[in-house]
Amino acid sequence: MSIWHEELEIALWPVEDQPLGSSGLTFAISNLLSRVEVYHQCRVGYVKDRRTQMETMPHCWIELPDGWCIDLTLRRWLDDDDAIPHGVFRFSDHPRVCYHGSPLQVPDLDDETLEAMTDGIHTSIRLPPMIDRAA
Repeated sequence: MSIWHEELEIALWPVEDQPLGSSGLTFAISNLLSRVEVYHQCRVGYVKDRRTQMETMPHCWIELPDGWCIDLTLRRWLDDDDAIPHGVFRFSDHPRVCYHGSPLQVPDLDDETLEAMTDGIHTSIRLPPMIDRAA
């Protein structure tokens, strides 16, 4: 995991305990990422655990460039097991689960809505800006 991905995951820890489902967290995190101009794609679909054959649907997550993902709710639905991905991770590091989905259009949320969704925690979250790889 790069330093940037690590900083991103640490910055998102406060929102993982919010009583939001995968869509609510995806909406909130997407808006926070957009504010610091981090390129990402929100997705909606399902995730399947290849070992147990369990699925969660509908499920939302965020894809980052180069095969990285943000998913803070999958363990709630499949299994609270270290083999199930959680946080910021590369899809390729977790072959046990299979993500299938389509792009999800996320609305721009104002500060009032983000405050309500995150119980005001959003104001203390400082996401790292995307690293310019060309530099």
